[in-house]
Amino acid sequence: MARRRLKGRRTEREGVSEHPTRRRVLAGGATALLASVTGCSGATPFVGKRTERIETVAVDGADRLLVRTDLGDVTLRAADRDDIGVRITKQASSVTADLSDLAFRVERTGGELLLRSAFTGDTESFGGRPSMSLEVTLPRSLPVSTVESSVGDVTVEGVVGDVDAETDTGDVRLRGVSGSVRAAASTGDVTVTDPGAIRGARTDTGNVTADVPAVDGDVRVESRTGDAAVAVGGDIDADLRVATNAGDVSVSGVSLSDATRSERLIAGTLGDGGPDLDVETRTGNASVSPLN
Repeated sequence: MARRRLKGRRTEREGVSEHPTRRRVLAGGATALLASVTGCSGATPFVGKRTERIETVAVDGADRLLVRTDLGDVTLRAADRDDIGVRITKQASSVTADLSDLAFRVERTGGELLLRSAFTGDTESFGGRPSMSLEVTLPRSLPVSTVESSVGDVTVEGVVGDVDAETDTGDVRLRGVSGSVRAAASTGDVTVTDPGAIRGARTDTGNVTADVPAVDGDVRVESRTGDAAVAVGGDIDADLRVATNAGDVSVSGVSLSDATRSERLIAGTLGDGGPDLDVETRTGNASVSPLN
């Protein structure tokens, strides 16, 4: 693994990825189903099918964990345990849907352990494809590499590893990851709290909020349509650029040397300077504040 230059850091994206076109077809065709499955309220009782079970997966010498689902939420949390617990929830809005068409798979390649959902049906039923959500509890010592959903929320808390987290449609929330993180969504909010360092955070439609205690090379925190807000550590060394095409820009409570300011752009040097730290949005507000 190539060495990366970390400035002010307090302290693997590898995996099997699906073809981008297929992922976007899944996301586009499944968004309405996910909304109908998860949008139930007390006023509208759930009508459909739902099953839940728990499986245990042995680590068996794995040195990194990947989790991937086509349609459903993914949650990872670390705990004091030696194996991996997985709560598997399947549901569909149609009573005619076949929940057995979605299967849970465990795949091992070298030191890589992949947990994923797999659609085993020939065609989608009239009610659409059911969803499978995975809630994973893993040992604190097992590094996490990749967490992905095509349609669903991604939540990762308290794990170790250099984590890449991504969804096409849904929110991404990373909290207390001790390694270097990257988070991305196409439609949804992205929130990164208390990472060891950051490599980037992005959403096309939604708000992005990120703590930046340290930068891992050049970093972009951006939203195309939404606000971009960053809190930077006091000892960070970076060349800062904060910009918007339509909105407000602000840098407050942060020491910025060699600063240039205009209505839509603020740029300058944090600490001794170094890698680029770009905070940008096309339509929305861009802001930088101190990390408490």
